[in-house]
Amino acid sequence: MTHIELTEQTCNDAEQTPPAIRLSGVDKSFANGNQTIEVLNNVNLTVAPQAIVGLIGASGSGKSTLLNIISGILKPDRGQVCICGAASEEFNDWGSVSYMFQDDRLLPWRSAIRNVEFALEPGSIAKKDRAQRALQALQLVELEGFEEAFPYQLSGGMRSRVALARSLVTEPRILLMDEPFSRLDAQTRALMHEELLRVYKLKRMTVVFVTHDVAEAVLLADQVAVLSPRPGTIREVVNIAPARPRDITQPAVASYMQRLRALI
Repeated sequence: MTHIELTEQTCNDAEQTPPAIRLSGVDKSFANGNQTIEVLNNVNLTVAPQAIVGLIGASGSGKSTLLNIISGILKPDRGQVCICGAASEEFNDWGSVSYMFQDDRLLPWRSAIRNVEFALEPGSIAKKDRAQRALQALQLVELEGFEEAFPYQLSGGMRSRVALARSLVTEPRILLMDEPFSRLDAQTRALMHEELLRVYKLKRMTVVFVTHDVAEAVLLADQVAVLSPRPGTIREVVNIAPARPRDITQPAVASYMQRLRALI
C-alpha cells in the first residue's frame, strides 16, 4: 500500500477561495481484537464551497468513518484533512461545522425549542439570545407553533425538522449529515428533501451527506462520491448535471441512478 505524507502547504495553497473540504491521502484503520481492519485507504476528495456532495458506497465502505474524520470526531492515521483552507488540527472554527446524525438524538425531557437551544449552550451566548436564535431556526424549518412540543408529541418528520433546526442554529458554513432521513417513510423523506433544498437555497452552506439511497443522492447532490468496498477509496466522483428540483421519472436522473448503482 502506498501512503501519502502531506505537509501543511497542501491546505494553504495559492487559491483565493480554498475548498470547503479537502481530503488528501487519508487512511484509517481500527483494531479488532488481534486484527487490524483497514476501513479507508488513500482517500482524496475536494468539496467546493456551497456545494452539496453525496457519499455513497457498499455497506462497510467507510462512509460514516469518512464523515467523522471530516468533522474532527476521528483523526486519520495518515493523510491530511483541510477545512476552509486550514489543516484540521489547526482549524479553530469548529462552531461553523454542524453534524446531523442518523438518529435525531432529541432529548425527551426538552421541548423542541430547548432541544434546538442545546446546540448553543456550550458557547457564550446569553440565554435570551439562545432562545431567540432557536426560535428563528424553528421558523426556518417551518415549525412555528410547535416550539413547546416535546419529542413524543411530534411525528418522525417533525422530529427530523427539529434536528435540522438544531444543526442550523449555529449558522454553520458546513453541514455534515449521516443518513439523516433514512428512518423516515418515503413520503416524509421526500418532504425533508424539499425542506433541505429550501434551507440550502436560503443559507448557501456546504453540505456533505452520507446515504445508502442512490435516488436520494441524485436528487439532492451537485456531486456524488462513490466509495469502493472496504478499504474504501474514492472510486469516482460523478457530477450531477440536471438542475434542481429533480424527479426520478426524468430520463437523465434515471440514467445517473443506473450509473451510480453500477459503480457501487
